[in-house]
Amino acid sequence: AKLGQKALPSWNISGDPCTGAATDNTNIDNNPPFNPAIKCECTGGNASVCRVTRLKIYALDAVGSIPEELRNLTALTNLDLSQNYLTGPLPSFIGELTRMQYMSFGINALSGPLPKELGNLTDLVSLSVSSNNFSGSLPSELGNLAKLEQLYIDSAGFSGPLPSTLSKLTKMKTLYGYN
Repeated sequence: AKLGQKALPSWNISGDPCTGAATDNTNIDNNPPFNPAIKCECTGGNASVCRVTRLKIYALDAVGSIPEELRNLTALTNLDLSQNYLTGPLPSFIGELTRMQYMSFGINALSGPLPKELGNLTDLVSLSVSSNNFSGSLPSELGNLAKLEQLYIDSAGFSGPLPSTLSKLTKMKTLYGYN
C-alpha cells in the first residue's frame, strides 16, 4: 500500500499471506499474473513458521520511497522493485537484510549516495541500481561482496573512479558501468 499497490485477489490479506501461490511451486519470475508477488519458505512442525523470502513489484508504476517496513523482512533473499517510480534514497537499513542474494532497483528515480551498508550483504550474487539518479561515488564496501557475480551501475548517476576494492570480486561475471 505504501507504494501505491494493491495485493492480487489471490492473496490472503486477511490472514497469513504465506499461503497458496506464495508457498506452492508457482514461478513468479517472468509470470505477469503474479506481479506484485511474494514467495515464502516455511519451516517447523507442519511448516508452522513461514517467512517472506521473495518480493516482486516489477514495472507496476509503484510510487514513493522505499518503505521502512521492508527492514522487517529479514529472511528476504530476492527483492525486485525495478521499473517503477521510486524516489528518495536507497535506505541504509537495506544492509540489515543479510540473506539477500538478488536485488534490483533498476529504472527508478532513486537519489543520494549508495549506502555503504550494502557491503554487509555478503551473500549477494546480483545487484542492479542502473538508471537512477544517485550521486557520489560507489562505496568501497562493495568490495566485501565476495559472491557478487553481476553488478549493474550503468546510467545510475555515480561519479568518480571505481573503488579499488572491486578488484576483490573474483566471481564477477557481468559489470555494466557506462554513464
